[in-house]
Amino acid sequence: MNPNPGDPMATPQPMMEKPRELVEDRPRGCPNCGSTSLFFDPIRSELVCDNCGLVLGTEPVDPGPDWSPFTEGAARAGPPESVLLPDGGLGNTIGAGGRDAAGRPMSANEAARFGRLRRVSQWTRLRGTERSLTGALAKVSQIASRLSLPQDFRERAAVILRKALKADLARGRSMDAIVAACVYLATRALGAPRSLQEVAEAAEITVHRLAATAKLVSRETKVTTMPPKPQDFVSRFASELRVSPEVTERSFQLLADNREALQMAPPLGAAAGALYLAAEVEGEKLKQSDVSRVAGVSEVTLRKYYKLLKAQPAVIPPGAA
Repeated sequence: MNPNPGDPMATPQPMMEKPRELVEDRPRGCPNCGSTSLFFDPIRSELVCDNCGLVLGTEPVDPGPDWSPFTEGAARAGPPESVLLPDGGLGNTIGAGGRDAAGRPMSANEAARFGRLRRVSQWTRLRGTERSLTGALAKVSQIASRLSLPQDFRERAAVILRKALKADLARGRSMDAIVAACVYLATRALGAPRSLQEVAEAAEITVHRLAATAKLVSRETKVTTMPPKPQDFVSRFASELRVSPEVTERSFQLLADNREALQMAPPLGAAAGALYLAAEVEGEKLKQSDVSRVAGVSEVTLRKYYKLLKAQPAVIPPGAA
């Protein structure tokens, strides 16, 4: 039946009205002094004249989404993109669980059917390279968790890993060694290096294989990293040994004052020797076995660089222990 023209139900009512424009056109100049030097204060959400300080207007903050429901194809949902996901976070994932969207428990047949759909979706939504990334990225998170590395280290390792797989470095090589090498290079690139022994132990591979693979990945992917310095390890070793801040500062001072003498020294040994000597100067007693265990060096190496630093002039001030 056709509605009557005068019937109010005949005219379709819009579901929602288009919101007004929240941001007004900015003026080109100041009406008070005529200056064209204007700046926007993001904290107060004000447009201010840089010359006389006149507030020309405010731009209210819109807490809603940055897309409009009236823009065709602009709506989007889902988590942000991430290099830690094989597909970058752009694919669809069927969640696990025994309940439907309304919260009602599913039957055994429905749960089995959705389980099959979930497995098929996980296999078909990834390409060949992305399938190999699935286990490799999980290994990156595992190694980073064992080394207590934050999120930015994991993302940098994932970027290096993608470059290594794109260069076809995984063919004929162990994926665990490549992942460990990417984590090792990421720690060096971000200025908080871990030793080869630490990364090899976390990845459960040999130090020799890790060193050779890291050299290969660095050369083929052109990842530039600075060589580690003793200062990069002092803070972490001091935190694990629970020494005072004075000992940490003294260690940095010893390493800075004797940079030429320690030019050819391994960074781990030099950091361990500086910490042990700094604790002695500040009157704190540390066991050589504890320092060598934390630093990952032998007690012979620790004593070698402890004696080297102690033999330098003006290391121990007068009256110190």
